[in-house]
Amino acid sequence: MNKPPQVALIVESSVSYGRSILQGIARYISSHHQWSVFLEQHELGTPPPAWLASSHWDGILCRPTNPALAQRLKRMKVPVVDLNDLHENLKLPWVGSNHKAIGCLGAKHFVERGFRHFAFCGFSNELWAMQRREGFREVAEKENLPIPVYESPWRGSNVSRWDLEIECIGKWLNDLPKPVGVMACNDARALHLLDACHQTGILVPEEVAIVGVDNEEIFCELCNPALSSVAPDAARIGYQAAELLDQLMSGQSPPSRRILIDPLHVVTRRSSDTFAIKDRTVATALRFVSEQALHGCTVTDAVNFARVSRSFLERRFRRHLKRSPQAEIRRVQVSRIKQLLTETDFTLERISELSGFEHPEYMSVVFKRLVGQTPGQYRKQMQPIPQNSFITEPVQLR
Repeated sequence: MNKPPQVALIVESSVSYGRSILQGIARYISSHHQWSVFLEQHELGTPPPAWLASSHWDGILCRPTNPALAQRLKRMKVPVVDLNDLHENLKLPWVGSNHKAIGCLGAKHFVERGFRHFAFCGFSNELWAMQRREGFREVAEKENLPIPVYESPWRGSNVSRWDLEIECIGKWLNDLPKPVGVMACNDARALHLLDACHQTGILVPEEVAIVGVDNEEIFCELCNPALSSVAPDAARIGYQAAELLDQLMSGQSPPSRRILIDPLHVVTRRSSDTFAIKDRTVATALRFVSEQALHGCTVTDAVNFARVSRSFLERRFRRHLKRSPQAEIRRVQVSRIKQLLTETDFTLERISELSGFEHPEYMSVVFKRLVGQTPGQYRKQMQPIPQNSFITEPVQLR
């Protein structure tokens, strides 16, 4: 009887992102070959454990990979999948978040809510943060919008004292045109923005709407106001990395491209739950739609609530949002359907009830027309299972 392969998991367990990666790995193992897994609890940035070099491994999944460790892993001549977000071109098979897509998703969240002023708050010289900034900038530039950026060091001897950093961010925020949608490179940076707003008397979300990244749920819910955040698909990263490592351990050649996993969605909480529309009629109708679309409201309901004619509301929506009131209702409903398909195992009947549709058949027709997939196809795609729909980037391997 063959022994199960010995696999070292060098993945932090102190934050939800790392734990979700581990969850994805566990899902793969439970549905495929059993591995003898070695894992110890540690924080993000902790050096690899001493036992990494003291045993023979059949495979390694590694998050804290840096140039020196990459060379060390290559000398071990063991199949390795790199999961780091700090370095590029380490010449190892790599799976990770599509950080540019994360930035794009944050910007689109503000576009959908009518913002015409955008800004980004990040950390300087951090690869993942810069990639998120560029994705955010890409969407904003399509809207012909300038992007003020505030960045400062995250690590090292040049990190500012917390109180001085908050003061600097507050001054930067005060100079921005209002209302403004500000994306932070992660949830920790978003907390800096919230603290700066509190200290300078800036209203959130009325003057500054804020979106972070990572969706650390307890952290986000404890913020005041509760923090909106882009949710990366870390579980799929873990699943895909485990599948790739399994292939490498079976003797298959490494892929020639980096595997990037798109984020899930923006989890909207109070920090960005607003509409930057000066037109009071449109703002009133938008608020009504956001509250009632999941209860099956119609354009007629929105027209009656705003006390204007349908043609008037249609013109104002197209002028300010470049979409119709009906399209806004569908946008809210489809967003909810996507969330339920991804996060629950509810039946289509239950999902239709929770997203404002009387009949699941009609919901499926609308969803396929707007998304290009049936609800079942979308749910299957968003599950951490083997598939070929991920995005790839070229990478040179040794």
